[in-house]
Amino acid sequence: QKVGMNDQLVDSNGFPRSDIDLVVVRTARSNIIRLKNDLKALMLQIEEALHAVHAEALEEKQKREAEKKKEQELTGAAASVGLSSAGANTATDEAALERSLPPFARVNAVAPDSPAREAGLVQGDRIVAFGTVNANTPNTLPTLSAHVQSRENKPIVVKVQRGDSTELVSLILVPKQGWGGRGLLGCHIVPA
Repeated sequence: QKVGMNDQLVDSNGFPRSDIDLVVVRTARSNIIRLKNDLKALMLQIEEALHAVHAEALEEKQKREAEKKKEQELTGAAASVGLSSAGANTATDEAALERSLPPFARVNAVAPDSPAREAGLVQGDRIVAFGTVNANTPNTLPTLSAHVQSRENKPIVVKVQRGDSTELVSLILVPKQGWGGRGLLGCHIVPA
């Protein structure tokens, strides 16, 4: 009938047009609108499902990587300390020492898609240990900067306190160039 979705169904005087079958046109328009709405709803469901699948896969990947790095870290720590009971006591003492240390820096901002964001750092995290740098280290921020420079493309264990909790959260951060922003970390760290 050569009538589109937006064409007038009445003439200039407001009477139904005599050159088209109004019932057929209105029924066709109604069906098209219903199908468009169904398509929108279906596309929204697909989009939500895709987001959920990818978020779940990303979370699982990050969890596996964190476990793998933690296992490598523990294996490396056990090899360097030795597998004696004295070595185990030293590791326990170090963990107790880290828990007792106050935060020496705070994460002020984290860039999207940065190494810091990938590691799990968030704005407001209070840094207790950044590799070998902690509150007992002299000139903490310059030392931290030098430590990051020396560890480019190598994992660094970062221990932070998050929110109101004093519990330590361990993260693995790999400083690197070429992530799409400035610096090796992609975060702004200020004194605590």
